[in-house]
Amino acid sequence: MSNFKVDIITPINMESLDNVTYLRIPSLDGLTGIQARHASSIIALDIGEIKIVTNNKERIFATSGGFADIRPEGTQLLLETFESGKIIDKKRAHQAVEKATKHISSRNDDLKRATLALKRAKNRLAILKKL
Repeated sequence: MSNFKVDIITPINMESLDNVTYLRIPSLDGLTGIQARHASSIIALDIGEIKIVTNNKERIFATSGGFADIRPEGTQLLLETFESGKIIDKKRAHQAVEKATKHISSRNDDLKRATLALKRAKNRLAILKKL
């Protein structure tokens, strides 16, 4: 199986991974799998899980969305956030679920914003369960 490079770019960090054999991203239309020499495309990403396989090791990350620029030689992920389970604060994620749930039940708050906050917090907790 051929390998490719993945560059992950966030507002606060940049990381490059070589020898990637498989990348799975949460597109707005569902999960999308990418391997070397994938057709070129640009895909909008949703809140969800990013799975990266390098050297036969699977790594899981949480993202709150962004874009993927896919090329046959590699992929760039332009993300709002990119968090490994090692840096996710479980207590803070639980508090975010509680706070967002409270805001959703309040008729005076921005429902869309609270719903997205709830989705991000639940995604972080789901990543922690997989560790």
